[in-house]
Amino acid sequence: MLSIVCAVLAAGGNATANVMLRKASLTQPAGARFDAGMLANLIRRRVWLYGFGGMVASFLLQAVALSRGQLSAVEPIITLEVPLTLLVASRVFRTRLGRAEWLGILAMTAGMIVLVGSLDPKVGHDFDVSHQTYVLAGGATAATIGLLVAASLRGPTGWRTACLGAATGTSFGLTATLIKETMSQLTDRGWFGVVSTWQTYAAIGFGILGVLVMQWALHTGPLLASQPGFTLMDPIVSILWGVLVFDETTNTGLWLGAATLGAMGIGAGVVVLARSPLLGDESANDGPGPVSPARAAPANLP
Repeated sequence: MLSIVCAVLAAGGNATANVMLRKASLTQPAGARFDAGMLANLIRRRVWLYGFGGMVASFLLQAVALSRGQLSAVEPIITLEVPLTLLVASRVFRTRLGRAEWLGILAMTAGMIVLVGSLDPKVGHDFDVSHQTYVLAGGATAATIGLLVAASLRGPTGWRTACLGAATGTSFGLTATLIKETMSQLTDRGWFGVVSTWQTYAAIGFGILGVLVMQWALHTGPLLASQPGFTLMDPIVSILWGVLVFDETTNTGLWLGAATLGAMGIGAGVVVLARSPLLGDESANDGPGPVSPARAAPANLP
C-alpha cells in the first residue's frame, strides 16, 4: 500500500513539473534555440523552480515506491501523471475540464487499475543481475534514447517534440530501473551500498539527461505533442526491464488479455487527454476568459 501511495504522489509531482516547466518555457521567445543560455534564464524564474521542485519530489517518492514494490507495478501507476497534469493545469490556468477530459481521466485510471491488477507482478531478482546484462540492456536503452534525439533534429515541430517526449520517457524509465537497484543496495548494505554502486551515479546521470531533454521538448512544442512520450515510454521501458532483466513474474494466460485491455485503456486515455487545449500553447493564457494567442506576453509570469 505504501508503494502505491508513493507512486500516486510521484505522479502528482510529475504533473506539477509538467505544467510549471511548460509555463516557464512559454516565457522564452518563440523559435529561440534551446541552449545553456536559455536554461540559465529559465533557472532564474520562480515558476521553473516550482516545476523542478515537483520533479525532485517525484524522484524521491518514486524511489520509496520502488523500494517497497515491483518495478513493473510501480511505473504503470506513474501514468496517472497525465490526468493529474490536466487537473493541475486547470487550476493553474483557471480553466474547467470538459466531458472529453473527464472521460479520458476515467479511461486512464480504470486502464491502469486493470493493467496492474491483471499482471500482479511478483518479486524478481534485481539483487542478482550480472554486469554484462546491465551493459547489454542499458546500452540498448541508451541507444534508443540517442536514436530518438537524433530523429528529433529534423522534421515538423510536432514530430520533433514527440521524439523528444519519447526520449524523455525512455530516459526516466531507465532511471527508474537503476533506482530500483540503488534501493536494493540501501536495504542490503545501507548507505555504503548506495554510494559504492555504479547504478546510483548512472541513475543520477540519466535523471539529469531526462530533465534536460524534457525541457528541450517543452520548449520545442506544446505538451499535447510531448506528453504521450513522457507517459507511455516510462512504463514500457520499466515493464520490459522488470520482466526481462529483473526476472519479475506476472500472471499469464487469460490475465494477459485483461492486461492488454487495460493497456489499451491507458493508451486511449492518453490520446484523448493529449488533445486537451490545456496541454497546448493556449495554456499560456493565465486567467479566465478567451484563450490567448500561442505565445502570450510573459510579463505576468514569475
